[in-house]
Amino acid sequence: MKPDGNGTGVNGATRGATDGGAATSGKPVAGAPTRLSMPTIGFNRSLASLGVNGRGEISPPAGVAQWYNKSVKPGQTGISVIAGHVMYDGPDVFYKLDKLSVGDVVTVGFGNGAQKKFKVYDEASIDKKKLQTDARVWGTSSKPVLALITCDASSQVVGNHHVDNYVVWASPV
Repeated sequence: MKPDGNGTGVNGATRGATDGGAATSGKPVAGAPTRLSMPTIGFNRSLASLGVNGRGEISPPAGVAQWYNKSVKPGQTGISVIAGHVMYDGPDVFYKLDKLSVGDVVTVGFGNGAQKKFKVYDEASIDKKKLQTDARVWGTSSKPVLALITCDASSQVVGNHHVDNYVVWASPV
């Protein structure tokens, strides 16, 4: 998610889990997540409900935090994915995501007014190609998991793209 101007984002969604390659509306769905707050890093922003682009990639627009709407809603059994750029023509929405620490609390707000708190339990830098099949993000879970994804700003840059993604996992409090 390097500022390359073409909107390349988090790779990981497989074509089988897409909406046919078309990005879906950013309009809130009833009960869908609409806000993400991470107080320890000074983050409090709205979430857009989006699918994948024509290349089958999660690629939120610059300045947008995206709930991947083909994943479960945060707090439901399974893995819910939220993505944002670390850099896009300068620092972007998840620029400080790597400053979250195990034990930090993340809050998701929903369109129906409810809120759900999550506690960070793990974080890792993962090669982008390996992330595409990483079961901790794209697999199943018998428990609710929140996966926050961006590019790893400290990873090597090849062809204007960071080679690694940075993922933070959290579970309901």
